[in-house]
Amino acid sequence: MVPYLTLAIVAIAVAYVVHTYRCFQVNLAAAKKSGIPYVCTPVYTFNTVWLITHRLWMPFIEILPRSWTEEYIELLVPEFLWNQKHEIFKKYNSDVLIIVAPGANTLYVADADVISQITARRNDFPKPVWMYKGIDVYGKNVVSTEGANWRHHRKITSPPFTEKNNVLVWKESLRQAESMMAGWTTKDAEVSSPVWSVATEAMRLSLHVISRAGFGVGLFWPHEKSDTEIPSGHKMSYKGALETLLHNLIIMILTPQWILKYSPLKMHKVAYQSFCEWGQYMREMYNDKRAEVKSGASRDGMDLMGALVKGAGMTEESLNDTDAEKGGSQLLTDDEILGNAFVFILAGHETAANTIHFSMLFLAMHMKSQKRLQEDLDSILGDKPATEWDYDRDMPRLFGSMGGAVMNEQLRILPPVIGIPKTTPKDQPQGLIYEGRNITVPGSCYVTLATAATHRNPKYWSHTSEEDLVDFRPERWLLDPSKENSNSEANTYEEEEGLDFDGPDKRPDTAASPFRPPKGSYVPFSEGYRSCLGRRFAQVEILAVLAIVFKTWTVELDVSEYLSDEEFKTATPELRQEAWNKANERAKDLLENGMMTIITLQMRKGKVPFRFVKRGCERFKA
Repeated sequence: MVPYLTLAIVAIAVAYVVHTYRCFQVNLAAAKKSGIPYVCTPVYTFNTVWLITHRLWMPFIEILPRSWTEEYIELLVPEFLWNQKHEIFKKYNSDVLIIVAPGANTLYVADADVISQITARRNDFPKPVWMYKGIDVYGKNVVSTEGANWRHHRKITSPPFTEKNNVLVWKESLRQAESMMAGWTTKDAEVSSPVWSVATEAMRLSLHVISRAGFGVGLFWPHEKSDTEIPSGHKMSYKGALETLLHNLIIMILTPQWILKYSPLKMHKVAYQSFCEWGQYMREMYNDKRAEVKSGASRDGMDLMGALVKGAGMTEESLNDTDAEKGGSQLLTDDEILGNAFVFILAGHETAANTIHFSMLFLAMHMKSQKRLQEDLDSILGDKPATEWDYDRDMPRLFGSMGGAVMNEQLRILPPVIGIPKTTPKDQPQGLIYEGRNITVPGSCYVTLATAATHRNPKYWSHTSEEDLVDFRPERWLLDPSKENSNSEANTYEEEEGLDFDGPDKRPDTAASPFRPPKGSYVPFSEGYRSCLGRRFAQVEILAVLAIVFKTWTVELDVSEYLSDEEFKTATPELRQEAWNKANERAKDLLENGMMTIITLQMRKGKVPFRFVKRGCERFKA
């Protein structure tokens, strides 16, 4: 018996090796025909098993002779796109590159023109929807669908994202930013205590904005009032359920729900409870919205749940028609409505929160840029309190000034995702034009638009040196000083009424002035048909928050780990600068080596503390 079992195991192993080799040969042949430079690796980097276990195998691979592995070893780490950025393309002297592996071929692109071709051809380069199954926590949605199903979702989910509704986003972002600052600072103090929680609190702020502006649910900061009250029929508050769910999202993605439901592990129980609780809150909101529509009532504002209900075909007439309800004529299922509501929350807070956090960090590290931002804010907003700031008047000017430049530069250096996934249909190679010649992307090939690399491609960005190209320098967006604060700045987000949501989104990611990068070279929100629906929502929120913070405060790196507050008072300028240099080097190291992607790119291996200092009382001069 044992010899037969051994023989069977050996046979299976040999069959697997032969199958793997044959797949590799097929993929290699396709890459050779493509006309695109390629490099071979023994493992498909994004194979699920490899993603989970690669840290176990990498030490063994690293001890192999370097001559065996030097061609591909850096490509085996899932974070290689961030680690390599544009260097991998520079190494092969090509901004398009195929990585050949037994599991699949993957085309990586850092060329603006090729990116534009791909994003304009939605059917030829569809989204690999299997990669997005993890966000189908409650149901299919506009992010996780493709083809006719996606068009169906998009037509229903797009209408709320208009300039008219962004006025509410503006007002709520200003209010939430003032509340956030009130929690970090005191009215009469010139300098705050060290603040370590900027990343976390920026996430909280963005959750507050999307909950209030999008769903009409007001959330509060701890110093305002408690919003932890648990309604009847619930075991968690709305805020507690939502924050816990987002905190445990990776557990939800990786673990089947039936395991979560019955698992004795505390982390599984907490994750599942938050999933059930927030789902219940959303269903209650959904039922309330149905009742509101049925009665003929409606509310002003963005009302994302209302848009989903009405977009799904539910009207006062249909909801009051018993036969229509029985007929099941809804254009979206209940699960799809909840799925879209969840993805609005998920996508609607991480990008904005990350940009707010990292903009503060970069400005604390580049005090001259921070001072220039503050001067622009003074010019645009004057001495008016935030309650008198006007969206139609002030937002376009902020977008076209140093505020917009800071936002754009931060998103250039740290895009929300470092690679935007596409694919080619099975057995359907796709032609592209690269640098004037025809190339062929093999069928069944994954395609990654390498945002971090494209945003550092020297072909597209003004720079004085290689170091300047990768450094935070928002001034590179302000090439024409005469336009920095121009009152003639029109509504830079083109007129949206009557926009064809089934066509590619042609609205710009940057202001009409001062600098518009080449099409396809700046894609923090993707481009074309599948560009982010909520990008303007995020941009309005980011600029409003930056305006509130930097109009009154200067953000500095906290140096108390290197020079205590008591020592700081008597320290010489040289000692203070030495402490700042140490804090700055630590921040640089975390930005280079402490970043990881789960949903979005975030600093996950440490935190950088800040001090908020009243303007005019700065401890470090620009």
